[in-house]
Amino acid sequence: MKIGIMGTGGVGGYLGGLLVRAGFDVHFVARGKHLRTIQDEGLQVISGQGSYRVRVHATADPDDIGPVDLLLFCVKSYDTAEVAQLIAPMVEDETMILTIQNGIDNLEKLVELYEESRVLGGTAFIEVSIASPGVIVHTGSPGRLTFGELSGERTERVERVAEAFKKAHIDVEVSPHIVRVLWSKFLFICGVHGVCTLSRSPLGMTLSYPDTRQLLQGVMKEVEMLAKHRGIDLEENVVEESIALAESYNKEFKPSMLRDLEWRKPMEINAINGLVVKMGQEAGIATPLNQVISACLKLENQKILNPFWASHLVDLS
Repeated sequence: MKIGIMGTGGVGGYLGGLLVRAGFDVHFVARGKHLRTIQDEGLQVISGQGSYRVRVHATADPDDIGPVDLLLFCVKSYDTAEVAQLIAPMVEDETMILTIQNGIDNLEKLVELYEESRVLGGTAFIEVSIASPGVIVHTGSPGRLTFGELSGERTERVERVAEAFKKAHIDVEVSPHIVRVLWSKFLFICGVHGVCTLSRSPLGMTLSYPDTRQLLQGVMKEVEMLAKHRGIDLEENVVEESIALAESYNKEFKPSMLRDLEWRKPMEINAINGLVVKMGQEAGIATPLNQVISACLKLENQKILNPFWASHLVDLS
C-alpha cells in the first residue's frame, strides 16, 4: 500500500512514522524548515512508547509523489480548502482520502472536490506535537485512531486500512457512526482547546480550577445542544465522558491551539469555537460561552496574522 501524508505536523508525522517503521511505502508532504530537516536528517519521533528516527521521502510538491492508495489529510483546518486542491496529483479513482483534522466541516470541503466515494472520516486521540523542525514528540498513552465510511458501511477497503494501522501498532477502531464520533471529538476540542487557550493554561490546571472546569463543561454543553438540533445522536452522557477523557490526559498537556498562540502562529479558532458560534447563529441557538472564547481568540489571531495592524492601533492610542 502506497501512503501519502499531507501535512506532516504532530498527528501526520507520528502516524506516518509508525507506518514507515512497519514497512509501508510512505511519502510526506511538508514545507519550510520542517521539510528541509526531514530531508537532511530524517523524521525523529520522541515517545515514551519508544523513540526512533526514520529516513523518509519528503517533498513540498505532491507531483513528486503521484497517485497513492491512501492519503492521510492532516493539515490545519484553515488550510483545507486550498490544500484540498493541491492534492489532486496524489488522487486517482481508487485513492482513499482519510481526513484526520480538528473541526467538523472539513469533510464537506473534501467531498465537494473529490466526491463522497473517495473520502473517509477520522479522528485521532493522541497527544503529539512538533517540538522542533523534524522532531515529533508524543506524550501520554499510545492513543487511538477512529475512522470509517461516511455511509457507515463496513467495507473491504476500510478493513484493509485498519489492518495497515494495526500492523503499524496503531490502536484503531472502524466506526459505523463516524459522523457521531466526529461531533463527539468536536465537542471535546471546543471545550479543551477553547478554555485552555483562553486561560493560557495546560489541561491539568484548567480542570483543577473550579471556575475553568465549569466553563469547559459549559462550552461542551453548548456544542451538545447544537448537535441535537442538527439531528446528531450523541451519547446521553457525552459531556461527562469527554471530561473523563480529558482527565486521562497528561496534566501538562497543551492543546495545539494553545501552542499556536504561544508560538504566535495562526490558530484554528474559526474551525473550532468560531464554527459553533456560526452554526448557532444560523440555527437561532445562543452559544454565549463559545462566543466569548471565539471573540477573544479571534482578536489574538488578528494580532498574529497582522502585527502591523495591532502595532498601528497601539501607536494611535
